[in-house]
Amino acid sequence: MISAEEYLYYTDRALDGMVRIVTELGDERAGRRPLPGANSPFALLTHCLGVVEFWAGTLVAGRPSQRDRDAEFTAEGRVEDLLQRVEAVRGQFAEDVRAAAPGEPIRGTPPAGFQGPDRVGTQGAALQHVFEELAQHHGQMEILRDCIAPRRPDAIRGSGVKWGSTAPDTIAAWVADMDLGVAPAIRDGLLDLVHREDFGYPFWRGEDPVVTAFEDWMRQRHGWSPRPGRTRVFTDVLQILQVMVEHTTAPGDGVAIHVPAYPPFLASIQRAGRRIVPLPMLDDGARWTFDTGRLAERLAGCRLLVLVNPHNPTGRVFDRAELAAVAEVAERLDLVVLTDEIHADLAYEPHRHTPFASLSEETAARTVTATSATKAFNLAALRLAVAHVGPPAVWRSLDAQPIDLYGTPGIAGRVATVAAWRESYTWLNRTRELLRRNRDTVAARLPHRAPEATYLSWIPWGGTDPAGHLERAAKVRLSPGADFSAGTAVDTAGFVRLNFATGPGVLAEMLDRLEPAAAESPRLLDHAGDQERSI
Repeated sequence: MISAEEYLYYTDRALDGMVRIVTELGDERAGRRPLPGANSPFALLTHCLGVVEFWAGTLVAGRPSQRDRDAEFTAEGRVEDLLQRVEAVRGQFAEDVRAAAPGEPIRGTPPAGFQGPDRVGTQGAALQHVFEELAQHHGQMEILRDCIAPRRPDAIRGSGVKWGSTAPDTIAAWVADMDLGVAPAIRDGLLDLVHREDFGYPFWRGEDPVVTAFEDWMRQRHGWSPRPGRTRVFTDVLQILQVMVEHTTAPGDGVAIHVPAYPPFLASIQRAGRRIVPLPMLDDGARWTFDTGRLAERLAGCRLLVLVNPHNPTGRVFDRAELAAVAEVAERLDLVVLTDEIHADLAYEPHRHTPFASLSEETAARTVTATSATKAFNLAALRLAVAHVGPPAVWRSLDAQPIDLYGTPGIAGRVATVAAWRESYTWLNRTRELLRRNRDTVAARLPHRAPEATYLSWIPWGGTDPAGHLERAAKVRLSPGADFSAGTAVDTAGFVRLNFATGPGVLAEMLDRLEPAAAESPRLLDHAGDQERSI
């Protein structure tokens, strides 16, 4: 038996949810019936108020009522008027619940056809029926809302930098996050956290659940067993890079990285006073790769190698031979290797990600593996990443520092990350299949080396600022290629990076806008010819 206040807490949640939905839809859409025979959200909320007034007001409190149940399901009107009625009914309902005697008989006769809970003759049973009606219709209304107003990228404009900083008439395809929502387990975990109002200092018994979820995910999905006790939790992968630069190098030291590279990585290395040593990515006519033969020469004088695999922005999944070449040179030159494997779960068949630390025990002992659920599971704003620290000297250096120096992620990021790695594999598979279809669609209409992983296409457009031109002329915002080689001698100004992690309708409109400009790009046309000749 729950208390009256607990009961009201849950019924208020259902009413609050229904109020949010009709408010969001507004006068015109709240009255729509999206499917044949379906009710409108406006009518469902009207019906719920009728349920409350009759079952709690009449059968529990004993007030007479005049109810036309059939009319409730055809109700129409202004949302503002309905919300005023909600507040009036809610206030009286709270009084009735607090005054109820659950074990006492009801003060009237329920409808003849009613099939309700056992002991319907008591006030407690009548209130149970109200609870069930509100919960049921709240869920029903969420489905109706999604049918009437399907979630589209423009519905989240303003909630994140990708769409919020993009002009209203422009399609955002630049920042690397998805327009595809999150897995149900993640959403449910976060909603449960909010409903429990559980925002105290986090606590867990035994091992950190984020760390154990990471270790299990790596073992089950990627065939690598991280060494126990060597994983630390950070806020994001960029923070891990910054921390490792400070712990493995000194100002003026060289930090090697494949270029093109994630722009914040390049900027972070420079701001730390280190030298960027670029390892140029090369198009060998079939794929993006790099010169393994000259690797030792290029890496001479470096202290840290940043290996982004799968690679952003080219989308390459480095094969075992390429990784072995890197490992051999790192061993010879005694380099620490920081691997950013945040896109590992977005590799497309037949390509398969190989964790760098899994190559050998010797390689694992010089590797810091950085990853996060934020990319594959669309959680960028929740900010949580993990670093598995192989090098003993780096681990000791980190362990000697104040425990809170780098801060800690919030509870929401922890809940979401554990739900991603523990309960969301099916969602990931479905999402990856949608991304694969989107990738193939982009490659068919804009010729380039289709990525083997990620939801990012690295496209040789030509010109000095194609992204700027396309944003002005085609109203599509892409990432400028020049940003991916800033501070190096590598020239990527003629490229654009396109994010295709969106719905098929938005992607089609995006490509319709870009294709006329693509027809005028000699570099794209040359690339299309190269692909035809290589088949």
